[in-house]
Amino acid sequence: MHFSSDFVYGIEVRGNAEFRLRTQQALALLFPLEQFQIIRANLSIIRQGRRSGMKAWAAKPTFLVGKPTWSHSPAWYAGAIAHDAYHSELYSSAKQRGADKEPQADCWTGTEAEKKCLAFQHQVLLALSADATIVNYVDRCARNPTYQGHNKGWRSWLDYLKRRW
Repeated sequence: MHFSSDFVYGIEVRGNAEFRLRTQQALALLFPLEQFQIIRANLSIIRQGRRSGMKAWAAKPTFLVGKPTWSHSPAWYAGAIAHDAYHSELYSSAKQRGADKEPQADCWTGTEAEKKCLAFQHQVLLALSADATIVNYVDRCARNPTYQGHNKGWRSWLDYLKRRW
């Protein structure tokens, strides 16, 4: 499937017209926040996909976004962008420490990394004055962030394929 692209606040957005509009709305919420500097530094492309996930290792770090995420409220989608950009931040930081070595998966995925990404998402949602229901949901996820499944090997890929967000 061929998608069109726009550049929004320095981030390439690839997808159909509705996806690009929804992404522009979410990025417009994020742009005034101080956290946008972290987001922009760690996210080159936001691309429409079948399910959501972050390709932090790509030459241009890419957030693939499934319809349940991008068609939710702009605040929720903005929080999701922040969350996955933070996975990329964790990957990038680990890569810099290891120079020429690929970072271990636990540096940017898995339970501890998920807690950090949820904390960043929480911070962003508070800065956006997001609805308490959304903030409370993220807080509940942070208490037991094992919903991602495995973060290494073929089981990781299988868990990714099961995602419905």
